[in-house]
Amino acid sequence: MDQKPYRRLQSLSAANAAGLAFVRRHLASIIIALIAVMGASTLVAYFVSRSDQAQLRDYIWTSRDIRMIQFALLDAQSGVRGVVLSSQPSDFAAFMRGMTALNNADPAVLRTIDARAFDDAQGSSPNLVTDRIARLRDAWSAAVMLGMNHQQAEAEALLDKAQTAQMMMQLQSIIASYLSFRTIKVDAEWQQIAAEQSLVLLINLLGAMIAIAATSYAFASSRREARGRETAIRASLTARHEVETLFGMTEILQSAATRDDVNAVLRATASQLLPDFGGTLYVFNNSRDRLDFATEWGTPSGAPIHIVPDSCWALKRGKPHLNANDAEALRCAHSDCGMAALEIPIVARGEVHGLLVLRGTTLTDDETRKRIQPIVIALADAMSLALSNIALSERLRNQALRDPLTSLYNRRFLEEMLERLTTDAERRRAPVAAIMMDLDHFKNLNDHYGHAAGDLALRDVASAVLACLRPADIGCRYGGEELAILLPDTTLEDALARAEQIRARISVATSSSITVTASFGVASMPENCSRASELLPMADKALYLAKDQGRNRVVAAPMRPSAEMLQLTHAGWNLADKRAGD
Repeated sequence: MDQKPYRRLQSLSAANAAGLAFVRRHLASIIIALIAVMGASTLVAYFVSRSDQAQLRDYIWTSRDIRMIQFALLDAQSGVRGVVLSSQPSDFAAFMRGMTALNNADPAVLRTIDARAFDDAQGSSPNLVTDRIARLRDAWSAAVMLGMNHQQAEAEALLDKAQTAQMMMQLQSIIASYLSFRTIKVDAEWQQIAAEQSLVLLINLLGAMIAIAATSYAFASSRREARGRETAIRASLTARHEVETLFGMTEILQSAATRDDVNAVLRATASQLLPDFGGTLYVFNNSRDRLDFATEWGTPSGAPIHIVPDSCWALKRGKPHLNANDAEALRCAHSDCGMAALEIPIVARGEVHGLLVLRGTTLTDDETRKRIQPIVIALADAMSLALSNIALSERLRNQALRDPLTSLYNRRFLEEMLERLTTDAERRRAPVAAIMMDLDHFKNLNDHYGHAAGDLALRDVASAVLACLRPADIGCRYGGEELAILLPDTTLEDALARAEQIRARISVATSSSITVTASFGVASMPENCSRASELLPMADKALYLAKDQGRNRVVAAPMRPSAEMLQLTHAGWNLADKRAGD
């Protein structure tokens, strides 16, 4: 298919668009130029009209003067005839009136008539009219003098000889022709002046319309600019408020010590900046195999408790992802189609810490999404730093409190918790038990299989211990291959059962190529001792008794002399606590 017509249409469309854009950009200058042209045209038309009017005035006055000469000739002729025929004084007065008017005639007017007569005669005397009027004056004056002396016959003979009647007829014909020409010229001038006045009126009307259009355009432009300034001011104030809120959020997050504090700050800030949207925060667990629900704001959405990283496109791509609410959209596997959701990965120091999910029905609108996406990204950035700092603090705290090899608490934490637990037990009149355990023949295992195998055996034993403990129990690495366990609210009998459970689990939890056993010493307060400082030494003595008795066994510390009475007292405490609870 020939693409030239399409390209020609595209080029024409582009040219038209460029022309429209040029007109929009220079519309004010074009309007000003048009108004200037209209003003100049009006001024030129005014001066041209004045010139034509002056010329018309000249035509009218000249025609009047010519008519006066014509009337003067007629008066003089009639006066001459009256004097010659009747010698009446009244006729002489008419003659004198006509002769006076002829003597007072403007020579320029006579020259004008001579020029017209010369043009018409094509080569005759240039002073045809002036000469004939002079000859008529002379003949008429002589005839009048003869008539006044009652010499009518001589007067008539003089007039006939001078051919005054023929000259008068010629002059009347020339003057009539010239007056007809002047009438045509006056009519033409009137028409030209009327046309010029119409043109001036049209120019003035067009100028007025352009001025009105320019005023309307300027008013509309000023209104648009005013609205634009108001919109820009509102947008600036909104952006300033958002920035101040985000800075406030960042400042508060610096004081957040726990994840709960961070979640509370996020809920408050997101509800303030994005009141029309709801959201959910997910955070990676310690093993980083899933994201756990942390908090949400807005209307509850029934969001999933856990998210697998492989089910989220935002985490896969490392970029914001929109889960649109139509069936054809690319949605994450963990998201339903009930509502659109914008998901933002929370990344800090090159590590993903969580996922921020924003929900709302208007997220599919491009303008809305462009407006709120920077805010959501800023929230995610602020949260990423806070979550990163908390993760770092927890990591440092774990390094300070936990053994890096076994993930059990270290000895320092054990000593702090021992004092706290025993003080609390004494206040509540509750028992506290301790288990000391040591791996059997651990030195031989290191010498035979190497320290790497020994470390692996320690980790397996620690995992087995943690699997048997309650959330309130505390497992610690006391030193080397020796472990200690604190069991609050646990009697000696229950502690022995727990130690036996751990011993059995260790034998099946270690590697099949390496056999590991452990010896246990168990002590309880107040059954075996009365002070917190004696609890661990009593359990340690029982541990050595277990080793002396052949290892891989559980041995209890010796009872105090008044142990039976203490057991009865303890039973009474439990009964009283039970009744109080009932």
